[in-house]
Amino acid sequence: MSLLDAQTFEAVFGTPEGDTYRVPLVCWREDGEHVHGLALIKGHLRRVDRLPQFLRYAERREGHRSAAVAATTVGTLAAVRPLSEARLP
Repeated sequence: MSLLDAQTFEAVFGTPEGDTYRVPLVCWREDGEHVHGLALIKGHLRRVDRLPQFLRYAERREGHRSAAVAATTVGTLAAVRPLSEARLP
């Protein structure tokens, strides 16, 4: 397993109303032949492809509001731990 930088990518999620919101990825997790995006959700690293309403990965667009939307979506970032101490799903 290895962790790779994913600063320019985000996960796109859908809502039941048909809207979408974006959460910035923290890193990519490589497991053999598979690569999964990880995001900080409520202070823990989570595989975004296993979260409800996950649609796809996307490159982060310049000037997009994903960071602001993510802050309201995932809660406070005060609980951020160094990557080496974070729990993986």
